[in-house]
Amino acid sequence: MDEQLARIASQLNDAAAFVTPEVIRAGRKSAAGAEALVAIEYAINTMGKALVLTDLSIDPEQDAEVLRKFRQG
Repeated sequence: MDEQLARIASQLNDAAAFVTPEVIRAGRKSAAGAEALVAIEYAINTMGKALVLTDLSIDPEQDAEVLRKFRQG
């Protein structure tokens, strides 16, 4: 299980590096891109809720810093 979770974490980090504001804006310009973005958002929200509901500790300060960096990128 640990290996699988590590692989998933790595894949999500790779995807996060690719999904920049520019990529998102470009994706919204086509129906297929917009649909893919909705699917990505749904999957991320589902995982996030599951993690929070199973007692994962979150750091709001770290989250805010990541968001600030993302918006600058």
